[in-house]
Amino acid sequence: MNELVVGLNSWIIQDGNYGEFRCGDSCRFALEFGGSALIPSDETTTRCQYKGTSEYDVVAKVIFSTPQVWVIDFGVKVFCESRPPKFATVGQWVQGEVWIGVDPYFYKERLHRMQGMPDLFIDWRVTRIQLENTPWIESAPEGRTLRTRDRAREAWIDRAATDAWTDDGGGADYLLSLSR
Repeated sequence: MNELVVGLNSWIIQDGNYGEFRCGDSCRFALEFGGSALIPSDETTTRCQYKGTSEYDVVAKVIFSTPQVWVIDFGVKVFCESRPPKFATVGQWVQGEVWIGVDPYFYKERLHRMQGMPDLFIDWRVTRIQLENTPWIESAPEGRTLRTRDRAREAWIDRAATDAWTDDGGGADYLLSLSR
């Protein structure tokens, strides 16, 4: 797996964890995943099929697991800092849909020091940056204004670089296309 499209929220840059990204940049970071839909798998061959935005259908092997964090490998090693499902023991194969994003700081700042934790740092080249341009919908249940994206009108625009402080009023979501 040499190419991925991953999510990046502007707060990750705003917190000082990374600088702004530009197309053509070389960078080094780990990737996190969200995988609440993963289930045990009888398949034992890695698979990673792009579904759109930063979502993938994967078959992966669990290669690290503690009560606080687990790591799967589908050709790229990614972590999830949450209590793993009971079936997610080292050596177990899993399958299902995951989203993948840039490590906000969890791995970079502390998880990499855990005993037995695999090295998840990967050298990437940013080949494309997309900014979410999906319109917002505002509602006011119980007197509080809530903003959600209008998923029926999802849209992304290409950018040469991120601008986390000003894009979408400082609340931007990006997709980074990466190659290694």
